Amino acid sequence: MSDKTVRQLAEVVGIPLERLLEQLKEAGLSASAPDDVIQEDEKVKLLAHLRKRHGKTDAEVDAAPRRVTLKRRKVSELKQSSAPGTSAKTISIEVRKKKTYIKRSEVAGTEEQKELEEAKKALEEQQRIAAEEEARRLEAIRKLQKRGLKRQRKGFRRSKSSLPRNLNKRLRKKSRFLKLRNWLKWRKKLKKRLL
Repeated sequence: MSDKTVRQLAEVVGIPLERLLEQLKEAGLSASAPDDVIQEDEKVKLLAHLRKRHGKTDAEVDAAPRRVTLKRRKVSELKQSSAPGTSAKTISIEVRKKKTYIKRSEVAGTEEQKELEEAKKALEEQQRIAAEEEARRLEAIRKLQKRGLKRQRKGFRRSKSSLPRNLNKRLRKKSRFLKLRNWLKWRKKLKKRLL
């Protein structure tokens, strides 16, 4: 059905028959008479040749259309009677449909691109989070170092001796214990004297 003669193709396209025959010869196709049949692949070759001749690049010529849009228009008539015995009104109804077909390879390519973009975004997000955590960790280390320096400075100002703080606390406790023990001894001695 899609195969047409050269004459039919010239009528469909709307150009003179002689001009179409010249273009077929320039494209290097076998059709040379008006009654020769042109197949679909020959039509595509002719179209590619014409595009190339009119300044399109090879990539644009070789590439088949990515999307094909079909527009359909259907007109129908509807008869409506308003009252019995009167003539019926005729209403014309026009239905327009538009359908777009996309090449499967293009759809698969776009899905792969979307997956690639999502993976890149996830990787960038992970790197950003890791960098933030590293910055927090370094800030915490700096704060601890500053605190340690402050403590060292305060420690040297407060205690004149080189003894650690815990040792000073132990000595104070021990001295309290010794004081209590001495007091108990003194009390015992006092009791012995009184008796």
